[in-house]
Amino acid sequence: MEVEFPFPFKPYEIQEKFMRELYSTLEEQKLGIFESPTGTGKSLSICCGALKWLQDSNQKILEELEKEVAELKADISNNTASDDWLTEEYENIKKKQTLVSLQLKLDKINKRKDLFNEMKVRVTKLKSNPANKTIQFYFNKKDKSENAEVDKENVLEEKADVEEDRDLILEECEEKDEGDSDEEEILKEDDQITKIYISSRTHSQLSQFIGEIKRTVFKDDTRVVTLASRQHYCINSEVARLKNANLINERCLDMQKSKTKSTSVGEEGKVLKKTKTKSCTACPYYNQTNINRLKERMLVDIMDMEDLVKSGKELKACPYYASRMAMDDAEVVLISHAGIVSSGARSGISLKLQNNILILDEAHGLTTALENAHSAPVTGKQLSSVKTFLQFYINKYRSRLSSRNLLTLNQINYVVGKLLGMIKPKQPNENKQDETTIFTLEDFVIKAEIDHMNLHPLVEFCRKTRLAPKLHGFSMRYSQQVLEEEMKKSTVSKKSSFEMFMSNIAKKKDGMKEVEPEIKESAPVQVNVPTETSAGSGLYAVLDFLEMLCDRSENGRVLAQKGQTGLLKYLLLNPAEHFSEVVKECRSVIVAGGTMEPIAEFQALLTSNSTNDDIVNVVRCEHVVPSDNVLGVCMSKGPTNVSLNFSFEHRMSNELLSEVGRILRNICSIVPGGVVCFLPSYSYEQTVYEHLQKNKVIEAITKKKTIFREPKSASDVDQVLNKFASAVKSKEGDKTGALLLSVVGGKLSEGLNFSDELGRCVMVVGMPYPNVKSPELQEKMNYLNRTAGGSAGNIYYESLCMKAVNQCIGRAVRHANDYACVLLVDERFSRPQTMAALPSFVQKSLISNCNFGMTIGNVAKFFARHKEK
Repeated sequence: MEVEFPFPFKPYEIQEKFMRELYSTLEEQKLGIFESPTGTGKSLSICCGALKWLQDSNQKILEELEKEVAELKADISNNTASDDWLTEEYENIKKKQTLVSLQLKLDKINKRKDLFNEMKVRVTKLKSNPANKTIQFYFNKKDKSENAEVDKENVLEEKADVEEDRDLILEECEEKDEGDSDEEEILKEDDQITKIYISSRTHSQLSQFIGEIKRTVFKDDTRVVTLASRQHYCINSEVARLKNANLINERCLDMQKSKTKSTSVGEEGKVLKKTKTKSCTACPYYNQTNINRLKERMLVDIMDMEDLVKSGKELKACPYYASRMAMDDAEVVLISHAGIVSSGARSGISLKLQNNILILDEAHGLTTALENAHSAPVTGKQLSSVKTFLQFYINKYRSRLSSRNLLTLNQINYVVGKLLGMIKPKQPNENKQDETTIFTLEDFVIKAEIDHMNLHPLVEFCRKTRLAPKLHGFSMRYSQQVLEEEMKKSTVSKKSSFEMFMSNIAKKKDGMKEVEPEIKESAPVQVNVPTETSAGSGLYAVLDFLEMLCDRSENGRVLAQKGQTGLLKYLLLNPAEHFSEVVKECRSVIVAGGTMEPIAEFQALLTSNSTNDDIVNVVRCEHVVPSDNVLGVCMSKGPTNVSLNFSFEHRMSNELLSEVGRILRNICSIVPGGVVCFLPSYSYEQTVYEHLQKNKVIEAITKKKTIFREPKSASDVDQVLNKFASAVKSKEGDKTGALLLSVVGGKLSEGLNFSDELGRCVMVVGMPYPNVKSPELQEKMNYLNRTAGGSAGNIYYESLCMKAVNQCIGRAVRHANDYACVLLVDERFSRPQTMAALPSFVQKSLISNCNFGMTIGNVAKFFARHKEK
């Protein structure tokens, strides 16, 4: 069947192919691996292909229901009497029951359409009526005055609470607490509409999908919702300032429960006692009426995260709960990879994947996202903070805690102490290099001496009693007191041990009178109480780690890094085992990206390492750009004929650093517009820059191009990019553009467009291999060699490097009329296996093993040819 795809403009052939293959994959309920180079309109192709299928699927369901209803009605009305009237009557009753069921489904579909149309009218009226702002201002003012009264009352009550620390004491943990299941929602009948979940790595990339959907013909009739955590959506400044995601979640739930207050009244009607259920005031943005208004606006007007937060502030409604409420009615749900790859995150937002579609864009980082979601790192500082404050908490409230709670708290404290012992240096002042060990889960719990402990009930206890936020509040309130107590305790213990030693010596001397030991003033003891690390956020990290230990997976490992910067980390060697749950639930799963090599990695991920590849549709699309518009050069020799090998052992040599300076100077003089140079790491970028500055190369380049450097802070990226773009366009005097020094895998290496003049040349200096001596990488490679056989570990190591390189290359050529030069500066790029891993659109024009003269000649001819056009 030929499908016509409504596109904002005449699509390229590869876009047609992408949409056709996506449509058929969804229709046949298969899994898909789609490779389409960056700059080929992949996001728009995904939107048009998937939304066209959704529209047709919904229409087909409606037509089939109408047809079945009509057939059944005709069958019942045309029913003629027969001899076997009993059987006939039985069949007639069954048909009528089926008819009622089908008619109910049909009515629900039609009713949903009518409700959406009514919602459109309502939202339009509210937005177009200028009086609403005045009314809203009045209600906001009224709310403020009411909240002021409530706050005044709460301040008095909180004073009493603080005196007795009621808000910090653990309540008795019940077996099943229905009231605390705030994150659970009542499941509706199984008549949910089909949803398409679109996931990407970052929220800014999801915003691009919002922009693309708005360009399509589906924008007026598609209900779209962007999901994010409270950390991104909270507009209550008191809660948002907590920073830590877990603490924000807990405070938010606290504020919802604090609306109700209980009072006990005497016989004569006088209030005898008034208590608050929680220690914080209700959230002014958790207002169901306003949240419902925001939900309706979100479903009618397609909004990205920024729009939603802005509207939330305007309507005084919580964007987080509005997006959650809108999810049931939404047809397209946008969510980051982090919300998909973690089972905890999926259940936390009640994500319903059953029989729905999941499309994962920018999927080259999916394996890493899965590994990170299950890594559960916990630092020595966090463990130390939890141990210190938990012990002080137990000592302070011992008499006010139930015996069961006290026992469990001591068990948790024991486990934390044992974990700390696994990474604590033997000598506190020892400055030797950190020692890292990899354990299997069984070996780790035995070595840590916690193999006899049942960890799961301890984790459940902490979750149910909400120990982490209570410990956070305790650490904030008593941090100074705990510090002083620890200092005092350490000093006293040191003095007492010295006194005991002297006393024992004195007693051993027969016939001698007791000697009063002379105690010298001891030096002040340094006590490490990490006050900058919240004990509450530290406990969350500990609980996540303990949950991983409870899993006892054969493919799990524990990394223990002993030293001053101690670290415990869970390693997930086989991400497929956790992703299989997602694949089983969904109707179809599509992974898409600019470069999806090695394909075998994604096939293993989708099929849980089984050999059933028939259900996986692999689609590769060429680039829209003609081969003449791209020049790929692998440079092996520098200007002074030095071999360009930027391996870790050689890259710091003055000889190579000087060669980088000469190459940059010459490239900047012949390439018009913007040049983006990617270096292997931030530290190497700093080294290169300082060397070029010292040798006056920076000064020489500045005559031709303004130099910019990638900032380490994400908040400064936009500012640097804007200045870079202005410098490229201005071209004052002899200047021909700008040079941007960037880092492979940094903030500018993916998700950004250096189209047209902004990126006429992309240089990658050196091959960004990860540290092969890393214990984590060694364990992963050994695991792959053991399970997949052959040289699977080495292939994985190579692919990590080339994925990063390909992301850098993809920043340049962004549309069919764009042109750019890709310069790969390292002799190792000319190896056959490395060239084969490069994007196909670069391979077509790739010149390998070039010396400096050949490179400059080819680059000059390339830009001269395009200047004439």
